[in-house]
Amino acid sequence: MIEVDIVKNNSDNAINSKNLKTYCKEVLNYKGYKSYSVSLIFVNEEKLKEMKNTYFQQNLYTDVIAFNLNNENEDLEGELYLSIEIIGHNAKLYNVSLDDEIKRVVAHGILHLIGYDDDNDSSKRQMTENEDSCIKLFKNISIVC
Repeated sequence: MIEVDIVKNNSDNAINSKNLKTYCKEVLNYKGYKSYSVSLIFVNEEKLKEMKNTYFQQNLYTDVIAFNLNNENEDLEGELYLSIEIIGHNAKLYNVSLDDEIKRVVAHGILHLIGYDDDNDSSKRQMTENEDSCIKLFKNISIVC
């Protein structure tokens, strides 16, 4: 099973869903995954903050939350909840294109789904290196229309 779903929830941002799906599939393939079901669900920044507080007891804004839904020894199944408002804010803050920031955040979420953590300096560095690799490897995929 190879499945990537995009749920925009009235996001007014011009995201090319087809290319976003392609990018997700390329990242998962690059990391060795051949069978998966992943959903990307765009929500507003307040909803994502509420989810961060509910599920992680952290009352703060974030750009992505990842939920791994599969049991051990099953194909990868997960959901990424993303805020395009926060992603856009971070793109401006870090002086990068919205396209690259979306790629970074999506790769970050996928890395969490497949078992990467970012709870210490070493693991953060490893995640950032993987995110950078995904952005460079798949730079030809345009996500923003």
